[in-house]
Amino acid sequence: MKYKLLLAMAVVGSAVFAHATDGYFDSKGVKIRYVTEGQGEAIVLIHGWMGDSSMWGVDASGNTKLDAPPGFQVIAIDCRGHGKSGKPHDPDKYGVEMALDVVRLMDHLKIKKAHFLGYSMGAFVVGNIAATYPERVLSAIYGGQAPLIKGAPAGGSSEVEVFAKAVDAGRGLGPYLMEVWPSDKPKPTLEQANNLANYLYSGKDVKALALAGLSLGDLSVNQDALIKCKVPTLFIYGSKESDRLKARVAALCKVIVGSQVKVVEGSDHVTTLGKPEFGATIVKFLQDHKT
Repeated sequence: MKYKLLLAMAVVGSAVFAHATDGYFDSKGVKIRYVTEGQGEAIVLIHGWMGDSSMWGVDASGNTKLDAPPGFQVIAIDCRGHGKSGKPHDPDKYGVEMALDVVRLMDHLKIKKAHFLGYSMGAFVVGNIAATYPERVLSAIYGGQAPLIKGAPAGGSSEVEVFAKAVDAGRGLGPYLMEVWPSDKPKPTLEQANNLANYLYSGKDVKALALAGLSLGDLSVNQDALIKCKVPTLFIYGSKESDRLKARVAALCKVIVGSQVKVVEGSDHVTTLGKPEFGATIVKFLQDHKT
């Protein structure tokens, strides 16, 4: 997800959220942080690349705050390489391991089944879980993305590769920001971009973020396996998303029985998160499919 997500977090966190409780557990040698709030059926939230659990809501101090609908327990995870979770520098510790972290978290919390909401990278993780562990899934919500299907056209973004190349070069992340800079905005100079990158990524383990991003293709699944996960499914994205994404969603809706699509008008990959319509649609979907 582009650097603008960091700015969007302030928008998402502008509402009033209930108190959330932090927790940690050991996931095959990697410390994983999660945040919980509420009681009832479990909803697992999985954030986008370069984000963390605070993507779903923050307080004035920048701590994660969650808003659990009545009758639900919300669980937001910091994926490995992100937030306050462990950040291994071994490429083999990412990819499918990020999906396994979620399953292990459910085991840790003694949760047999859950509703899943993944945004961007999180949608890839949810798709992998739905195809691999369908017995653990009550419903699946894919925000701003769709599951990665083996043999299907890729997402089409070179953003991760550009970021990883800049990290390896070790001369600042300005080139990455210049690459993903909005086309309708004046581009900064390399010096300005490097200064902004120093601010945006200060304190972050950019090597771990690069490894996580480069591993996303490993989350791809066979379409037949995904179809066998016969649970209520919602795709929700902004009207300004790419035509490639819209085509991928349309193709999956043809084969996933009973799947729904919600398009948030006037929003893009980042601003969709801050739209009241985004949250309202998800809450209604969950309430409609509460067991």
